[in-house]
Amino acid sequence: MVVLDAGRASSQLEVAGVMGVAPSLVVALADHLEKLGAIRRVRDSIDRRRQLLTLTEHGRELLTACGKLAQSADTEFAADLTAAESAVLSGLLERLGARQGLPTAATDH
Repeated sequence: MVVLDAGRASSQLEVAGVMGVAPSLVVALADHLEKLGAIRRVRDSIDRRRQLLTLTEHGRELLTACGKLAQSADTEFAADLTAAESAVLSGLLERLGARQGLPTAATDH
């Protein structure tokens, strides 16, 4: 859902490309998210083969809640690290993520 919220992708195929997964996986995920009311699927008026995905208000609320849960899990996971160790870990994870094309803290806003 983050790729939709950040405007990095709008179609199922684009989401698959950004995530680096098979399009069929995105279709299954989109089916689930649509049932939850988190996204809407709309046929592209220009290319009827494309399914455009948009977040609903409920989807944005879920995304916010998941972000808070992830932050809490990160805090708990790294609770025993010193500030210096935490900074090193964060830097290494940022580097690894950037190499994989994942959004970084600087580009995730």
